[in-house]
Amino acid sequence: MASLHGGEKEEGQAALQQPPADWFILLERITAEITELLENRRMWLRMTARSTEQETDRHFQIADGWDTAAASPDGQSWLASLYYRDAALGIRRMVDGDRRTGSLKRLLQKMAEEPKLLAAEWFLGNSTGERRRELDLAFKAEADTLDFGHLNPTVPRADLAALTGKTAGIKCYVDQHVTHAQLDPHSTMPPPSDVDEALDLLARLLDKYTFLLRPPRNRSGSDDSGPGETGTAVPDATAGPRG
Repeated sequence: MASLHGGEKEEGQAALQQPPADWFILLERITAEITELLENRRMWLRMTARSTEQETDRHFQIADGWDTAAASPDGQSWLASLYYRDAALGIRRMVDGDRRTGSLKRLLQKMAEEPKLLAAEWFLGNSTGERRRELDLAFKAEADTLDFGHLNPTVPRADLAALTGKTAGIKCYVDQHVTHAQLDPHSTMPPPSDVDEALDLLARLLDKYTFLLRPPRNRSGSDDSGPGETGTAVPDATAGPRG
């Protein structure tokens, strides 16, 4: 019986330990990358809206005739090519499987490999009452669909499968045309809709895993969500994609 109790004690202690530090390091890098991609998209949409309305923004007039050239069909086509090429490259970085990279794919792989390291007890922290019930329901909905008491590994695996499928064409294009000058490329530039859908998915996954790894804590300010990080609000299930 002593060994049994000892095992239960060890499991209980493990449940209160925060996830590995490298998960938070990956999340920090991923956050910076995806935030920049979404900000670039917002800037691009503002620029195209101004062009459509034939408005001029002096901020971009770095030389005489710049605004006229950018508003021309050739100028717009050139800018669009640059923007979507850069966005495709950024998306490609998030599905890089190299162990030296800070990609969303690597984070999802690590979490799927060691799901017990994201325990419900750690996520709930010292919350009590209605707040604890609210967080418990949110954790089960997002991460613990079978009530394991920790992350269900099928959750990050399914998210990775969705991400891989959504970005397959983009990855192929970048590998053949951007990072390498392949002699016999068979891919073409993905349509803007594919790039936008991939960005929407990255935004949703960033929100989801930020919530799981930087959970909201109680009003006293206690927060175990990682060094130098603060908790986040419970995500709104009805909220649409960002950007």
